[in-house]
Amino acid sequence: MGRFRKQDIGLDIDRGALKAVQLSRGGGSYTLQHVGYHKLPPGVIADGEVADHDRLVAEIKEFWGAHSFKGKSVILGVANQKVVVRVLPFPKMSPQDLKSAIGFEAQDHIPMPLDEAVLDHISLGSSGEGSDLDRVLIVAAQKAMVSRYASAIRTAGLRLTGIDVKALALTRSILPNALFEAEGAILLMDIGAELTNLVVLQGGAPTLTRFVQGGSLYFAQSIADAANISEEEADKQLMNPKVRLGSAALQDEDNQNEVADQEAEEESEDDFDPALAYDIRRGLEDAVQLLAEDIQRSIEYHYSQPEAREVSQVFVSGEGALVGGMDNYLSELLGISTQRANLLGKLSANRSNVSGEQIKVMEPVLAVSFGLAMEGE
Repeated sequence: MGRFRKQDIGLDIDRGALKAVQLSRGGGSYTLQHVGYHKLPPGVIADGEVADHDRLVAEIKEFWGAHSFKGKSVILGVANQKVVVRVLPFPKMSPQDLKSAIGFEAQDHIPMPLDEAVLDHISLGSSGEGSDLDRVLIVAAQKAMVSRYASAIRTAGLRLTGIDVKALALTRSILPNALFEAEGAILLMDIGAELTNLVVLQGGAPTLTRFVQGGSLYFAQSIADAANISEEEADKQLMNPKVRLGSAALQDEDNQNEVADQEAEEESEDDFDPALAYDIRRGLEDAVQLLAEDIQRSIEYHYSQPEAREVSQVFVSGEGALVGGMDNYLSELLGISTQRANLLGKLSANRSNVSGEQIKVMEPVLAVSFGLAMEGE
């Protein structure tokens, strides 16, 4: 066994919360060392960007002070309108020539002035058997947006050692090792607070990376409108285990009818009004259906690309994955087998500040920060 070494901390910042994970690796396996979660007040992050720099600094300081991470080096995930990911074909060439070619070619594919962007790339290998072209993944991020995040992190006393696109972090954390070379295409999706990150992979390499509007905050708003309740109450009901989606909800209703007499005899203060339950589910399903339509359009765009394979499986993570029946309902809407991501399968041990049971509950929410923490390998 190799000696375990400390990893940089994966830091995921979105409108809803700060989420951080620290791992160590040795002997080819990961050990979970520390986990942190800190809810953010409204107005700190908006549309994936820093909206209140000073407040974010204060929140990071408070968060870090409440935890015992080893070191202050972090890798940040970003996802917003000022981040662009493209996969483009290039003739096979040396790394130095490729870097020059990307600087010239990118201006036709990146919808922002290149002198205002930070560019990075990675070669994904040959476009196909016998092809003289390589597929190259290019990432462009607006300098001002990145600088605002970097400034807040540095001012809070941390050291920013890397930045990655959130969707790409998912390829490390939630793509099962056994499916890395799967014949079909696989869709990974993380339903965050206000944005859903998507990445389609073939043979373990991304072919499409994007984000769409929609997440747990939109779900709660739709519930509030449909059930005529406050957003705060809607947010609570979103994670109510009695609220389930799709056919799972109908099955639950059948089960409830079978034991209706028994429940009537065991009345309690927390009885859940069936009419309210119906309105909550209706609002939630409406919002998820809208999200599924955007996801379906992304899948169709994938199919329009040369040599695209059929998407055979979907793995879902993020706050939205905590909603009862979310994976099954998305499977119904998309017509593709969908299951909740399993991060624990990537770990050999848990030596962190949270129990195994707690990690299992938090698992979907930590998908991005897990993937960022794995980036150093």
